[in-house]
Amino acid sequence: MADMPFEEILDQVLKLDHADLERLLSAAHDRLAEYNNTGEPTGIEPYTPEEVAAMMRVQPLPPKEVIALGLTGKWADMGITDGAEWVNEQKRKRRERSKW
Repeated sequence: MADMPFEEILDQVLKLDHADLERLLSAAHDRLAEYNNTGEPTGIEPYTPEEVAAMMRVQPLPPKEVIALGLTGKWADMGITDGAEWVNEQKRKRRERSKW
């Protein structure tokens, strides 16, 4: 595999199912944690499979937290000054695209 280009290796990794990807990441972390750039042990404890699984879980933020972090878009951010006018323009564009 050392002769295989990185892109090919990445393509193969991306084809793995979730469980195999977790195993690969855990094994890679274990191997890398054993040595730093000098080949000396680092003393870093590897992640357990449970820790890897927990890190891979997506946990959506509650709406209150999304708002507090300012992650919501605003009409002005999209260049929209009049919501009704924007909706009517979208309808007009859709009608034009659907014309036979």
